[in-house]
Amino acid sequence: MLLRVFVVLLVLGIGGVAVWQIRSMLAKNATTATVQASAMGNYHSGTLVVARNETLYEAENATSIDFVAEEGSRVNRAGVICKVYSSGYNQTEISKLQTYREEIQNYHVNQVFSTFVDAALDSENAEIDALTLQVRTLVQGRGVGSLSNLERQLTSALTVRKNYLKQKYPDDQTLSELYKVENDQLKKIESWTTTYTAPEDCLVSFYTDGYENTVNSTTYASLTPSDVRNVIRGVPPEQSTVSRGNDPIFRTIQEDEWYALFLCQDGEWNPVVGEVYQMQLDGFDNFVVEGEVVSFTRIGSDLLLRMRVTEQSVEPVLNIRTCGATVGDFVYGFYVPINALYTLDNMIGVVVLEGGIQTFVSVTVISYPDQDTAFVRPTLEGSPLAADKTVMLF
Repeated sequence: MLLRVFVVLLVLGIGGVAVWQIRSMLAKNATTATVQASAMGNYHSGTLVVARNETLYEAENATSIDFVAEEGSRVNRAGVICKVYSSGYNQTEISKLQTYREEIQNYHVNQVFSTFVDAALDSENAEIDALTLQVRTLVQGRGVGSLSNLERQLTSALTVRKNYLKQKYPDDQTLSELYKVENDQLKKIESWTTTYTAPEDCLVSFYTDGYENTVNSTTYASLTPSDVRNVIRGVPPEQSTVSRGNDPIFRTIQEDEWYALFLCQDGEWNPVVGEVYQMQLDGFDNFVVEGEVVSFTRIGSDLLLRMRVTEQSVEPVLNIRTCGATVGDFVYGFYVPINALYTLDNMIGVVVLEGGIQTFVSVTVISYPDQDTAFVRPTLEGSPLAADKTVMLF
């Protein structure tokens, strides 16, 4: 019985080697071809205008901005986005504040604490000196960290020291006057400073293009083909983007839903409201967006589709207003010669050759455009089959 089992295994082993030898011979004698990526189906080319769910924020007489949040980042509700300084704010006022603080420090050293040691105060001073050094190092470009965070820590440390001094040395009239002058200067500077925080969880961008108030999630449904064409041409909107005397500072964007206004010239296409079409945006390889048709308008040769996008974040088109696009009901795949198709373990596929390594990739044959070509798609995502790859011919 054991001898029979051994013989069977030996025969199977020889058969396996033979199959491998035959495949190796085929591979050795095979030529190759280059894969071509394409799409099949009914699709239409035109230009896309992006309408986002965004809010533009403005400031009057802004002279400088401290950007706390990073461009394109997600900010939680109440998170600080930026600080805006108005025209009254300038370096002179900051220098005055620094001068007042130096006077206070000198008075501490020369008058109040010249005759005895205050360990608690020494600890506070050491912390302030360390934070000041970190700020100086960061400003000089020799450090890593958040300047705004260090500013908050330094302000907090200064406040703690001030409160300690007020409690322990309340009777010093000169020191009290110096503190009053410092506090008045702080209030003066704060009156010219506006801190903006996020009203809700959102994306934030500091780039604006002038269409935020006219092309958005509220207005998109009322825009005509003529309106959209003006945006494509870069014609400024009739309605001013910002109020007179104001400057655009930043915008907050909701990422879960955005809208696409697709303008094309196709007199035979009859889109269906509620239908979901695929959109391929020019310049975005392998980026396919599904959009539901909300409404459409046909005027003359112009056809405008208004589509809602809910399954794809707005992040990739956060700073894009217009781009070329292809919209329709189509599938992406690859053109390969028919003799590139190879059957392995009852699966149809192609053998991708890369760096001397042969990899079998199972595919689904979608169609045969002609007698020499097959249009295929990989059955598994992430396969090595891609545009301009080399496949073997058998």
